Amino acid sequence: MRSPKDEKIRPIREFITRLIKAPALLALLWPCLLIVCGAVAWNRWGRERLSEEFVSIDASAIEITQPPEFIRSPIVETVYQNADLKSVSLLDRSAATRIASAFSVHPWVRNVSSVRKLPGGKVDVRLDYREPAAMVRVFKPGQTEEHPYYFPVDCEGVLLPSGDFARSETLEFIHIDVPGTYSTNPMGTRFGDPRVEAAATLAAVLHPLRRELAITAIEVYGDSRLNTQPQLEIRLADDSKVFWGSAPGTEPPGEATTEMKLQYLMDPNLPQDADLRMAGRNRMGR
Repeated sequence: MRSPKDEKIRPIREFITRLIKAPALLALLWPCLLIVCGAVAWNRWGRERLSEEFVSIDASAIEITQPPEFIRSPIVETVYQNADLKSVSLLDRSAATRIASAFSVHPWVRNVSSVRKLPGGKVDVRLDYREPAAMVRVFKPGQTEEHPYYFPVDCEGVLLPSGDFARSETLEFIHIDVPGTYSTNPMGTRFGDPRVEAAATLAAVLHPLRRELAITAIEVYGDSRLNTQPQLEIRLADDSKVFWGSAPGTEPPGEATTEMKLQYLMDPNLPQDADLRMAGRNRMGR
């Protein structure tokens, strides 16, 4: 004896049996059913879920290349706030470009090599960082020379965040002493004085040797208005000086190369007041 429940289920079974026996109709019907069900599911759950993960970026979801120890600034947090990355949607095709542009203007960032969108709304940003090469010794307008300030710069003379360095840490770098120089340019841009920028190029070359050779500072020799390229001097711990000449990469014809100058600079018998422009010749006196 059939139950009422069996009577209700029987038409459904008959319908399914007919579908199985009609493969052409089934081939057309099942894709339509899948499309309809998928659309319903998307509108009910998918859109909301995707919106939560990708419409806005969370600062905690941004991963960057591990910064060196000398960088203490919170790079991700600073960029996130300054560039308003919260308003950037990962569904936007230009999202990666906007993120790269936001990080590229941070003063510690030399280059953004890649931006990748990862599952779960995460973003991976690969960065190349600037490295401090020297400290520019400056005096604020109206201040006496008893209270100098130090602006960290990289090898190109780009200003770096001074707040990342304690005053005692300035002694770990070569100082650049250019009388009367000062800069009001923002961090992440060049110092603005070609003499300082030339000295920064040399400081980057000499930085690994500063302790071995007891190098304390780089100065500018003579009147820069009379020279196409700033002429640089190296000051040592005993206050003696060595004339370097043009900054690395700017040597005119006839002047010794950077490699030749370094070779003679490391010579223990290097005479005081030596002129490294003449490196490789019998006389090195100025």
